[in-house]
Formats: sequence, structure tokens, C-alpha cells
Amino acid sequence: MVSRRAAAIIAVVIAGVIISAAAVIYLKGQQAALVEETRITVSGVELNRRTNTLVGVNVTSSLDQQVSIKSASLVKIQSGITVASKEFSPFRQVAANSQSYIPVGFSLDPEGADYFLYLLTDRGTVVKHKISYP
Repeated sequence: MVSRRAAAIIAVVIAGVIISAAAVIYLKGQQAALVEETRITVSGVELNRRTNTLVGVNVTSSLDQQVSIKSASLVKIQSGITVASKEFSPFRQVAANSQSYIPVGFSLDPEGADYFLYLLTDRGTVVKHKISYP
């Protein structure tokens, strides 16, 4: 016979697993719902291998108008979990038909991992770039 205390602990653990799974599914759905910006690309990545840091990225725009980068997120591909994010205040400006540098300062796994970097624009679109480290 299982005691009331053991049953309560088991129920809490099961509820935690269900809530965690639901959160992961929800977050993956949010990432999949983002519309990818095709006329802005990441043209360069600055890494500091001594400190295991993604320092910043160069983005190139072929748009006919200025666009603003509102935020950046770093998602570990293996787990699908956002490991770092940053809101820019003020927004980082990318002029029409030009290149701009976006500083991010995200820590990377020193043992190595693959990441997706998402740059959210003021147009509601996202610039997506795959980074393999080291």
C-alpha cells in the first residue's frame, strides 16, 4: 500500500513532467511560427574562443528601406531550448542595402554545440542563422 505522502510526491512529479513537456511543445511552436526574413542575412560571426562567447554578428540587408533589430535569441539545436536572449534598447538599425554589426555577447558551451541565432526585426520577421561551435 502506498502512503499518502508517497502518492502526493508521485503526483507532483508527474504534474511537473506534464507541465515541462507542454512548455517545450509551446516554445517550439512559437519558434516555428516566426516568418523568416529572406532579404537580410548574417554575413559574418565574431567568436571569442578564449571566453567561449558569441561576441556579435554582421548582417547584410538587401531591403529598400531601413529595418530595426529588436532582439536576439540563441537556441541550442540539440535541445530546442533558448539558452540566451537579449532585447535591444534602443533597437539596432540596419540601413537599406548595407551591412551592420549587431553585438550580442552570448556565452557558448565550451564542449561545443550547434545553435540557431534568431534576430527579431521590427517588421515581425526573423533572421535565422546556424552557428556550430567550436
